[in-house]
Formats: sequence, structure tokens, C-alpha cells
Amino acid sequence: PGSYLKLSNPSLEFVKTVCEVLILDSNISIQVKKLKRDLLKLIGVGEFSKEAIFVNPCLSFVLPEIICRSCNQIRDLDLCRDIHVEKAGDSTGSWLCSQCHTQYDSAEIEQNLVDVVQRRSMAYVLQDLSCRKCSGVKDTNMALQCKCAGEFKPTYDMSDFNKQLITLQGIARHYKMILLDEMIDWVVRMNPGLEVML
Repeated sequence: PGSYLKLSNPSLEFVKTVCEVLILDSNISIQVKKLKRDLLKLIGVGEFSKEAIFVNPCLSFVLPEIICRSCNQIRDLDLCRDIHVEKAGDSTGSWLCSQCHTQYDSAEIEQNLVDVVQRRSMAYVLQDLSCRKCSGVKDTNMALQCKCAGEFKPTYDMSDFNKQLITLQGIARHYKMILLDEMIDWVVRMNPGLEVML
């Protein structure tokens, strides 16, 4: 659910991923760097080009302090990368407690995510403006420029908010969370500058 990159060259992605895993072993890191250089040369990509840099293709979204109703264990749950997911037949899966393997309540997780979307949307809408030059917060409503003659900019970047909504929408659609998906659609419709895929 956290995938966000548009990958177009499978051989390049394979080389980057395998080399990224192999380089974790410090005993062979020098050989892996040489291997990566040679493999990149074979597929026609420069060793120091932007395409040769490994970027994790899966975003992460951590929901803090999820409580297991069975054993009362509290843990942070990564909704995109968690390994404790039970898949039954055709279903999309549900999260399991890492200690007692009891299913977490999906409705409760969905409600927590809806609350996250509401809080982040509110923070985005009610954010302060800050000066690009001196980083001072705008303290008057009518001023078009800061006292230092700098322009004002939002403190909360729209691209960060957009990336979070894309991640949450991927989670909502993968785990069939209808309320969360509708909430994200509503936020996007109310903020025309956002580019989440509806």
C-alpha cells in the first residue's frame, strides 16, 4: 500500500535493490560497490547518475501506540511495512499483535487514521506563514511582505501533505477502508492544489 514510485526499468531496479541488500554485509561491501558499478555500466546507467541512487519504493506510515485488546501490548504499527499481517484467502489481510498473534480491530485503526487525516488537514489549513528570508512568523493579517522585505511562504509544505495523503489513500484502498478513502477524497476536493489520485 505504500508504493509511490513509477518504476520503468526493471533491470536497473533489480541491480539497485540487490546491491543495497548485499552492501549491508561489511565484509563484502567493496566487492559489491565494484559489482554495482559494472552492472550499471552493462545496462547503460552512469555510476553517479541520479537514477543509480537507491530509493526505497515503499513509503512508511507509523500509527503510534496501538494497544492489543488481548494481551495489552502497546506498539507502533507501520501500516505499510509491518510483517505481522495475516492473509486469509482473497482478503487483503489484517494486522496481528506481534506477541499473542491476535488481530487488531480494523475499525479502530481506520478511525485512528481518519483522525490523523482530520488533524493534518486542520494543521495544513490553519498553518502560519513564515518569511523566506528571516524565517519570522507573519504577525499581521494585512502585510504582503515581511519587515525585512522577504516574501511569506507556508510553513507546512503542500508536497509533504500530498505525499502523506497518497500514502493514506494507498492504505485505505489496499485494506478496503471506505470511510478513510471517502475522507481523503473530500479533503482533496476541498483543496484543489492537492494531486492525490482519486
